[in-house]
Amino acid sequence: MLLVDSTLYVDLLRARRDPVEALRPWLLREEILCCAVIRCEVLRGVVNKKVHERMRDLFDSLSSVDIDTSLWDETARLAWALDRRGVVLPLTDLVIAGCAMRAGATIISSDEHFKEVPGLATAAALPKP
Repeated sequence: MLLVDSTLYVDLLRARRDPVEALRPWLLREEILCCAVIRCEVLRGVVNKKVHERMRDLFDSLSSVDIDTSLWDETARLAWALDRRGVVLPLTDLVIAGCAMRAGATIISSDEHFKEVPGLATAAALPKP
C-alpha cells in the first residue's frame, strides 16, 4: 500500500497534471491510501473550484487511515522519542507518518522529514506501475 503525501499532489497540480490520471494505475489496483491531514493540506491550497471538487472526489474514493485517539497517542510517543534525539518534526508530518506506519504503507513524498522516522518506509516517487 502507498500513502501519497500532499507534496506529490501539489507537484502534480502545479505541473497542471490531473492527479487522477497520473495515479490511475495505482488507483485501479486500490493501492493508494489517504488520511485526513493530507486531504486538508491539499484541499486548502486548491484555488480553482472544479479542481477542488475533482480532488475532493478523488479523496472520497480512497481508503483512509483513521486518525483516532490511539493514533494520537502513538504520534505523541513518536514525537517524544524523536524530540529526545534532537529531531523535531512538524506535527502534521508526524501524524501522516503514524498513519503510514499503522497501515503498513510506504509514504510517497519529497519531504525529507519522513526519512527521520525510524521504521517508516519512504520513497520520493511512485514505483513503476
